[in-house]
Amino acid sequence: MKHSVSIKFMWSDLPLPERASRAASHGFDYVELWDWRDEDIDGLAEACRESGIGIAGFFGHSRAALLDPSQRDELLELLAETIAVAERVGARQLHMFSDDRAPDGFRKHPPLTAAAMRRSCVDGLRECAKLVEAKPLELVVEAINGVYVPGYFLQDSGAALELCREVDHPQVTMFFDCYHQQLAGGRLIENLVEALPWVTSVHIADVPGRHQPGTGEINFTSIRRVLEQQGYDRQLTFEVVPVDGDSEAAVAAIKEIFPF
Repeated sequence: MKHSVSIKFMWSDLPLPERASRAASHGFDYVELWDWRDEDIDGLAEACRESGIGIAGFFGHSRAALLDPSQRDELLELLAETIAVAERVGARQLHMFSDDRAPDGFRKHPPLTAAAMRRSCVDGLRECAKLVEAKPLELVVEAINGVYVPGYFLQDSGAALELCREVDHPQVTMFFDCYHQQLAGGRLIENLVEALPWVTSVHIADVPGRHQPGTGEINFTSIRRVLEQQGYDRQLTFEVVPVDGDSEAAVAAIKEIFPF
């Protein structure tokens, strides 16, 4: 199993390349970030090469929604730009969103029916998949809870799973995010086992607060046991906001439950 840490929140007082070096010193296999735009992505890549750590991935598009067919051309253009960057820095997971991102969150949906938006997501992912065929890249669908992101279209793992099943492309996968799923509807173990064949990474963060495991209501010892029983050997991603900004304590808490 590979272990990745999001450097969006961890070691946030350091420049991005130094965050990667710090992650490498703790034995993580990969780092990941959110949007690569407006970041020192080449500096990060160089630090990763020097430290012997990889870049798992980042946002495939900074705006434009899968659910809106009128934004399809812009979405494909943004994804093509990201693919070029991913190939340059060795990233492999491109995060895909149903909704249109804005600097302060996600924009309201267009006046379409739920069926039309779902159809657009399927068609859009099939078009996007053509851009990554024969490349070592995955388009990874991400469900986001409606508690803190009201109105987001893909709100739980089941919706993301059904989208992956319908698209039915080996390079279209999903994240199973324990934090988002607990807020969206819970039943973590049942939903996790159902989704695992399509899951490229299990995201770990506790509820409330998105803090490190062991600080909230999720029983991550049980999650780890289920993953072991299921023979899961892909990636764990720790996308945590460290309590009191103490990233070193967050790493210690992570390794207490998920030793590596």
